[in-house]
Amino acid sequence: MSNSQTRPVIIDTDGGVDDALAIVMALNCQQLDLKAVTVLAGNINVNQAANNVLRVIEIVQPKQTPLVAKGCEKPLVRPPFNAAGIHGSDGLGELHQFKNADGSPRYPQLTLEPSSEDAVDVLLKAAQEYGSELAIVALGPLTNIATALQRDRNTLQKVGRIVIMGGAVKVPGNISAAAEFNFFVDPDAAQVVMESGIPLTLVGLDVAMKAPLPRKDVENYAQKQRSLVSQFIADCTGIYMAFYRDNEGFHGCYLHDPLAVGVAIDPSLVSTESVYMVVETEGRFTSGMSLADLRDRRDESTFPPNVDACLEVDTERFMKLFYDLI
Repeated sequence: MSNSQTRPVIIDTDGGVDDALAIVMALNCQQLDLKAVTVLAGNINVNQAANNVLRVIEIVQPKQTPLVAKGCEKPLVRPPFNAAGIHGSDGLGELHQFKNADGSPRYPQLTLEPSSEDAVDVLLKAAQEYGSELAIVALGPLTNIATALQRDRNTLQKVGRIVIMGGAVKVPGNISAAAEFNFFVDPDAAQVVMESGIPLTLVGLDVAMKAPLPRKDVENYAQKQRSLVSQFIADCTGIYMAFYRDNEGFHGCYLHDPLAVGVAIDPSLVSTESVYMVVETEGRFTSGMSLADLRDRRDESTFPPNVDACLEVDTERFMKLFYDLI
């Protein structure tokens, strides 16, 4: 595929398990030119998250290595909140436990290092350089992107689109009854982004929960397609999938972040509705809730739609894309 058909992309991530699967897809996708991966705290602290991204790059060995830059260490206003209990203490399924037949570590010391550049500067530079060509795929809390808006709103507004894994429109939250994890961790940042004026596509729990990946499928895949990548996917998803087994009775996981990358590659995978959305920042029980105005008599002149919310997904086509790219 010629370069004229590739789209410059930045992935903004908090370095967890489903983030890793999403990054594998992006690195292997010819339609995406992954310029940089900007990292922030969320699933895990920012340093470990950056190492996790570098680990994925080292395993995939893409022709071009994207820049990896560290950003925000905590939410805009709130104290940090992580998901180490779900993703493992390293955010990646505790890779240190895996050994080769000879007893050596399967995942040795990293040889790659993150850039010394600040993630927020990387986002702003890319917005300046690529303008409306650039898509940002946000897989974690929106702290880096909100910080970039606060630092230089006009520049970040040049971005063509932000695809956000976050929120829940017509379904309940997953970290609380009201909120999806990424918006719950930093609702203030999510609301800054909602007000940005940048075209936003929301890949929330409405569609993410329709893309399940059963454990047995991962194990079959690792048996059939023996490679560093398939072994890594089997290894890193173990603890994460066991969490779903123990808490939801489903031994597998949902492909939240990979679906966001899928939508960046092929928007026709989903059907969307344009809605006006706000994120609750004050609520005692509803903090982080993404509230879409779904009323028949909504007032679009005062509150114009600011988000294309994904409500349906062609699961079969998406799963084919997922397997093609891993």
